[in-house]
Amino acid sequence: MEEIIGEYETVNHVISLYQDDRSRRLGLRLVKGSRGVGLELGSGPGNFSRLVSAVHSGPIVCLDFSDRMLRTGMTRNRPHGFNYVRAVFEALPFRDGVFDLVTASYALRDTLDKPKAFSEAGSVTAPGGRFLLVDIGKPDNPVFRGFMGLYMRFVVPIMGGLRAGYGYRNPWSLLYKTYDLLPSNNALKGLMLRHWEKVEVRESVFGAMIVAVGTKPVVV
Repeated sequence: MEEIIGEYETVNHVISLYQDDRSRRLGLRLVKGSRGVGLELGSGPGNFSRLVSAVHSGPIVCLDFSDRMLRTGMTRNRPHGFNYVRAVFEALPFRDGVFDLVTASYALRDTLDKPKAFSEAGSVTAPGGRFLLVDIGKPDNPVFRGFMGLYMRFVVPIMGGLRAGYGYRNPWSLLYKTYDLLPSNNALKGLMLRHWEKVEVRESVFGAMIVAVGTKPVVV
């Protein structure tokens, strides 16, 4: 991903058929505004951070494993005063319950241990806080899942290569590997329900895109 920072967002618009930002905005509408301390998992070059700041009142921590992505985000969003941390999703360097809003936009599918990543995100979410997931979906319907697999494996590398001037073997050809490891949309909701309640899921493009919002239970 570090090789394609310059084309990252433009190509993502194309290969998602311009559904990526549409899904992000839908997710933020479902959150319906928030205040407190926010955390963006997989902040990348900082595109989603600006959208989050428009609906969230309070400081925002942007977390990514890539130094180059973090530096790019810092440069692009300097006026916003975001905070930046380098870490992996499976070992978040924060105390439990410190974030009132945790978001992950097209990022958690890259984790090597998804149950652990969700567990970590759940731990740092404050009671009553919300978690927003926006990502590529893996349709539960086997027919749609098959079409989505073919699209990710063969069409996405071609579209990405043509738009960015790469050959067929380009960084977007790796996306199929992360897609192949994704749980189905229903299984993904099940992972969320282990840590958050009232999980609301919205699917689009026959389940190829998924938006989910959950609330951390308040223990009385």
